[in-house]
Amino acid sequence: MTPVAGVDGCRAGWVVVHDGAAFVCDDFVTVLDALPDDTVVAVDIPIGLADHYQVGGRECDRSARARLGRVRGTSVFQAPPRPALAARSLEQARELGWPATKQALNIAAKIDQVDRVMTPALQRRVFEVHPELSFAELNAGRVLLSKKRRRTGRDERWSLLERAGVPTPARPHAGEAEDDLLDACAAAWSARRIAQGDDQLLPITPLCDARGLRMEIRW
Repeated sequence: MTPVAGVDGCRAGWVVVHDGAAFVCDDFVTVLDALPDDTVVAVDIPIGLADHYQVGGRECDRSARARLGRVRGTSVFQAPPRPALAARSLEQARELGWPATKQALNIAAKIDQVDRVMTPALQRRVFEVHPELSFAELNAGRVLLSKKRRRTGRDERWSLLERAGVPTPARPHAGEAEDDLLDACAAAWSARRIAQGDDQLLPITPLCDARGLRMEIRW
């Protein structure tokens, strides 16, 4: 069986769920090095970036936001244009044509880590996913309205993963780290679907960026 892994950014770097266990890596290169070379990797981070700022982000961002609706659509991050990854302050981001928020700027460094290593060849097995699309699919296509920041929302998502037979590692603790682990588990579930050819994607016909990377979100 093809090995799979789910990856999500966390405060210490990246949390990886693979073969029923979880571990943390400092950077994305280390993530790839830690996994077998044939692993299908699903990561909750933008892959494939536009050269210029687009209102609402890439087509896949807008499509995912629309699919998740008004409540959960806000969880879809608006990917920055590639030139803006060099920004280290809000002022620099604006100078580079990206009206970033502080939260978006904090995520940009992780996007840069992935963007530096991604190639069209690597994208044959490393895919962008979004956990809330995965959880909606696990919930018979119904978008979850509960919030992961609340205990009830986390419990609901753990229950969906367990009912689907997804091996879930030991939970670290309540709060942000548990949210990251949840999302990595959902990404691992999507990675298995991708490996089996059972996944869905947005948009149906994705565009490629200037480096030939497909701008798509799978689940």
